[in-house]
Amino acid sequence: MNNKPLKRCTFLDTINASLLIIVLLFMLDFENNATVTIILLAVFAFWIVTVILRNIFISKIEKDPNHPMHDNQSEENKK
Repeated sequence: MNNKPLKRCTFLDTINASLLIIVLLFMLDFENNATVTIILLAVFAFWIVTVILRNIFISKIEKDPNHPMHDNQSEENKK
């Protein structure tokens, strides 16, 4: 089985975090553009939830040596 190592933080996450900071600082305007502001906040909320869930998933894999994606399992399959 050819498992890629799981990453907690990717380059895309770094870009999204930077964009989130820019949006929070400069683009939130509930009075003039309420719809756009709500859409932006919903998109970033979805991204944050997926990052948290990915980290929970990775933690479960790392703690369970019997999981097929655990590092020990992939090394045993190579033998």
